[in-house]
Amino acid sequence: MKMKQYVLMTMGAAISGLLFLPASSLATLTDPPSSDDDIIVTGTKTTKAAIADFIETAIATPKGGRHQGQYARFANPVCPKVVGLSEANIEQVEKRMRGVALAADMKVAAEGCSPNVFVMVVADGNEAISLLRKKKSRVFGNLSLPERARIAESGGPAYSWKRIQEGAAETGALQNSDETDVLPSDEMAKTEVATLISHVKSRIKRSVTQSMTHSFLLLEKDALVDLTTTQIADYAAMRSYIDARDSGNEPVPNYSILALFDDAGVNEAAPASVSEMDLILLSSLYNSPADVSASMQSSAMLHQFKKELTTREND
Repeated sequence: MKMKQYVLMTMGAAISGLLFLPASSLATLTDPPSSDDDIIVTGTKTTKAAIADFIETAIATPKGGRHQGQYARFANPVCPKVVGLSEANIEQVEKRMRGVALAADMKVAAEGCSPNVFVMVVADGNEAISLLRKKKSRVFGNLSLPERARIAESGGPAYSWKRIQEGAAETGALQNSDETDVLPSDEMAKTEVATLISHVKSRIKRSVTQSMTHSFLLLEKDALVDLTTTQIADYAAMRSYIDARDSGNEPVPNYSILALFDDAGVNEAAPASVSEMDLILLSSLYNSPADVSASMQSSAMLHQFKKELTTREND
């Protein structure tokens, strides 16, 4: 049995009964009025400053800051796995998440792939995080104890974190191989340590990149009652495919699906789907250089934004 298949079985057997909803209470969500086969976006006119602000507020500031750190992203094709909804809704959400990735020119793994993007619907997010911290702490990777505590105390209804590893810019080899159990088994998992050798001699390019290997998103079921599968899938995609910043005191613009759980104004409705700006954010991140600082990545993304918006205006 392949290691990653064993990982998935371990997760289902070990924590599904403790964290996930029983089959009898799984929600059947409202189907969106538009087809899930098409990614329909809502556009908005923006200025250069607004675009830069969107990038800044949507993506978490990397460790080391924008001039020393790097924005992380998936190096491998994404493979979503949804748990805690009805079978019909799981199929819809996973399909839509794949569609969002494809619309943003991301690499998507074939059907039957080993999941690296987990979306789990739970009754109580704080309780679920606390249980994972006690029983299955390896899902948090190298996150520090204060960082794990911050996730638990974020208030929900969405709890998100990433496993991010440093890799060689030239070869993509990870310093600490993730070809191990995402969740611990009875046997101690082995960690392979790769030697990062680089021949890069540049003041601009870095010898390493930050690679997301796994993404985890917990959503509380009560917050999903009035949402469509499109809203849930689009939000899950954006929260999973980037190292998204928690809203905090700098909420993202209300045209972004990332604002789904933010308090809308009196005359403002929750975003119905991923926006044009969301898709360009994803596309620009995954098409910007991975081996430079976050500030340079941001500049490249801003250039890509302007190019994409100009092209779409002329179509």
